[in-house]
Amino acid sequence: MRLLARFSAFALAALVAAPAAAQASGETLEKVVILSRHGVRAAMSSPERLETATARPWPRFSVPPGHLTANGGTLSTLFGAYYREIYTRQGLLAGADCGQVYYWANVTQRTIATAKALGEGLSPGCAVDVHTVGEGKADPLFEPVKAGVAKADLALARASVAGRVGGNLAAWSAGHGDAIASLDELLMQCGAAPCPKAPGKRRVYDEPASFLDDADETVGISGPEAFASGITESMLMAWADGQDFAGQGWKGLDEAALLRVFPLHQAEFDLRLRSREVARTGAGHLASKILATLETKPGKEAIGGPDAKMVVIVGHDGTLAMLGGLLGMEWVAPGYQPNQIAPGGNLVFERWKRADGVRVIRVRYAVQSLSQLREKKPLTLAAPPSASPIFVPGCSEASFDCPLDRFGAVVKGATAR
Repeated sequence: MRLLARFSAFALAALVAAPAAAQASGETLEKVVILSRHGVRAAMSSPERLETATARPWPRFSVPPGHLTANGGTLSTLFGAYYREIYTRQGLLAGADCGQVYYWANVTQRTIATAKALGEGLSPGCAVDVHTVGEGKADPLFEPVKAGVAKADLALARASVAGRVGGNLAAWSAGHGDAIASLDELLMQCGAAPCPKAPGKRRVYDEPASFLDDADETVGISGPEAFASGITESMLMAWADGQDFAGQGWKGLDEAALLRVFPLHQAEFDLRLRSREVARTGAGHLASKILATLETKPGKEAIGGPDAKMVVIVGHDGTLAMLGGLLGMEWVAPGYQPNQIAPGGNLVFERWKRADGVRVIRVRYAVQSLSQLREKKPLTLAAPPSASPIFVPGCSEASFDCPLDRFGAVVKGATAR
């Protein structure tokens, strides 16, 4: 963890120093695409359903299930204001031109509201126009199979997933024993796992690991990891929203406890969504659209008009997970698991023109820390979010620069069947 903290500090220092370094080296930032997860939302399940898995009452959200909370909107606006500050300093954004940033979101309330909230900080004084495909329609960026731009081969996808665990989900799950015990102790508030069974309660231990046959677009998984995935995400959202767990009688729930139980969610997410065939089907169209947007002469496949300096796309954690798996991109941030996508976390693609005339793509993952989320801390160049530079396999150089033409080749190669 000390090594991780030192690396993160180095990355943050490099990011803060980037404006001056770019000016001194003659580099020019030309285009930015931000792919963001929506901000802090209410739990997808009802409190009553969540309480079947816990010994203590569950905090109540003030908005319907799955909706962006008021705190979530505030946190997204803080993130947008940070990007306004850094990209104004880097010379990408200037003045009050309201056409500099183009916003696209999936059709859910939480994604549209997140885009609007980001825009309040990123495009202050502007009427933020969030583009969508329209209510009731499937967006190809986020649901390519339902939208008809991709066809899922579930047998191949399942083989892609099964091949990563030797076809044995039970053996894979057995490796998560410590995290399973930590979650059981936290949810059931006992001293040592396995906690005693209680009438009407679901336990993380109770469901055997297995593949599901009813998945329609991805590969379904059941077991402790799948059980934990939903419950720990709800816990993360409530924690980030500032909910009072201690007031509900919970003991031992803090950032350290969250970090101990996050591995279960991340293991399930990584296996189910980052596996090659799942990621190719789910994120291939999105990757092609991002490439078209970053190219110097964007064609009709680009998102936003040619005059947009920035394009902000707001989707879901699965959106980022599948794109990361497709392109082999890895990241880590303090307080989270490797490749974990916290609320509001985003992948940033920047197109730079270096002093030698070469255009390169620089990619990073940026996210607010757990304390920045819970305490709604303003983000500034002096107090930035966590930033992790990303190495794109087959493209990035030792400097992390990824030449634009090679980035295009990587995307095209990854999306080809």
